[in-house]
Amino acid sequence: MGLFDNWRGIKDHKWRFIENGYGNESSLDSTDVETFKKDPIASIARELCQNSIDARKAEEPVKVVFKSFYLNTNELPGIDDLRNEMICCRNSYVPGTKYYRKFDSMVSHLDRLQILCLRVSDFNTKGLEGVATNDRNKSFYYLTKGNGLTTKDNATSGGSKGIGKFASFVASDLQTVFYSTLNENNEEGYLGITKLASRLLNEETGMCTTGYGYYCTTDKVLPILNKLVLDKDFKRNETGTDVYIIDFRVEEGWKSSIITKVLDSFMVAINNGDLIVDVDGTEISKESLQRVVYGNEITDSEKRNIIGQYILLNDVTVFNKEVDIRGYGTIKILLKDFDKQEEQLATNKCIMVRYPYMKITDPKIPFAKPCSAMCIIEKNELNSILRSVENPQHTDWEPNRIQDDVEFRREIKRIIKTIKNEVQLFANECLLSGDDKELDIDGASDYLTDSEFGDKAGESSTEKYEKPKIINSRKVVLTNTVGDNSNDNDISNVLDVGTRTEEGDETNTTEGHNQGTGGDMHEGENNNQGFDQNGTEEILRTVNLSGIKAKALILDKELGKYLISFTSIYDELNCEMELFYLDDNGSKYRANIKSCLLNGQEYQIESNKIKNIRLEKNKKYKFELETSLDDIYACEVKLYAIR
Repeated sequence: MGLFDNWRGIKDHKWRFIENGYGNESSLDSTDVETFKKDPIASIARELCQNSIDARKAEEPVKVVFKSFYLNTNELPGIDDLRNEMICCRNSYVPGTKYYRKFDSMVSHLDRLQILCLRVSDFNTKGLEGVATNDRNKSFYYLTKGNGLTTKDNATSGGSKGIGKFASFVASDLQTVFYSTLNENNEEGYLGITKLASRLLNEETGMCTTGYGYYCTTDKVLPILNKLVLDKDFKRNETGTDVYIIDFRVEEGWKSSIITKVLDSFMVAINNGDLIVDVDGTEISKESLQRVVYGNEITDSEKRNIIGQYILLNDVTVFNKEVDIRGYGTIKILLKDFDKQEEQLATNKCIMVRYPYMKITDPKIPFAKPCSAMCIIEKNELNSILRSVENPQHTDWEPNRIQDDVEFRREIKRIIKTIKNEVQLFANECLLSGDDKELDIDGASDYLTDSEFGDKAGESSTEKYEKPKIINSRKVVLTNTVGDNSNDNDISNVLDVGTRTEEGDETNTTEGHNQGTGGDMHEGENNNQGFDQNGTEEILRTVNLSGIKAKALILDKELGKYLISFTSIYDELNCEMELFYLDDNGSKYRANIKSCLLNGQEYQIESNKIKNIRLEKNKKYKFELETSLDDIYACEVKLYAIR
């Protein structure tokens, strides 16, 4: 028997194009494939590896092989029927229009002597159940005929939406894919699927096709229970699944794109030894990971991100901590800070990874200095909850997908916020623990302004960071003019740092960092004349200190805990400090300070002022304040000397 005797000469093995029963009609660019059109090569890397990990059958790592090969076009199963259907689809459109040209291109591809295909094969997996029985509740049926259907378990699977398979069709210029499997019950079979467009079958009745075609057996569209061999150099002898993408849509650097996406999405799984991926001869495994990460096969735009993930998982200086999230399960936080010489390696983001160790999203976090972070969610209830609100591409958590349970939606929002807060708090705990490190708060404009005490407050520099949005606020209300920075019109320039939205979320409207420019040291105006009414006895006077650049950061928004740090440029025996905040209307108020720790020592609070502060020139000071504030505000710090 010849290589393709499994389909040649067997009358019942053919392409069948299904009638739509006078129902819906579909386009070549239907919504299920549009989801993955932005980056089809990266999409197949992510989706197919995810499916293989979900089918893991033992402790040995799952192996996924991406292998390109050329297929003689006349050896494509059912090529004559497939070409004829594409011609019929083409002729149902007006010549020269978008879809006419697309189908005409497909027909011309089938006229070539050879077409490039991509085989994606997995090993140490279970294969697809139900291939021999056509069981509607088994994985083979869901993969080949389901849309939004899945058998995957909530706690253990990476995917659950049942639409990831459409990524493979987008990567095919013919939108044609073959699925072949050998499962644990020693059942073997395959099915071909092409996703074209609806066309008229009968002008008199108006019956159309669904747009889907199946290379199958019998009118029941059953899989063919034989071995499928399209790649002559490969023959499956163990359980697993092969996906053949016919007429692979080759893009320049496609191999690099797949390697990059695999590393970006599954770095933790590979580093743990759970996944091995071979991309046209380049193996990515726990043993080869370092070489590939620092090699030349990663796209330039993602190098920092991928190297950052590798460092977080392997550097011995990485901080780590396990935290329980609202009783739903623990997360593991990894954090790495970088000095000035290595700050180009920092991502200033937190990679969110969930079991089975697939990256979901990477929100930016306002760290106190150049950093990278990772949050790993294990196999627990928390993992299941977050998976339920992922988008179809599994690249973000979207709580608003929950429509019928408002309280559950709010709870998921609180969970996500808690995770981000825990990362932020852990970063503060690690990065603000030493007094000898200069803190450069990247992104802190989302929380507090970075300012100088005194008349220079509010000036900014764009030398290093993008300047945040500045607005002219409404008239500032003050009960005391000590330290007021208003201009002649009593209008103050204030950072627009966001507004409160429904269900307690914040909308951050600024990006970047407002870095004070410093300036010459000078003293502010005296609030008292320095003499009593008789002009004889000198009394204490309050002097506004300026020229000191302060750093401010929220430690815990819910508890109103703030950290103010600066290096003194004065020697003063007796100083006072107070904190102001601005509400949503731009009105300015003194903050109610409940307690203060200065460099670990408790200090006196009187009339919302921190009293009896002694300053030494060139010494660094850290004020840990507990206030009555319970939201994110633009804040201003005032420091006075009592002389």
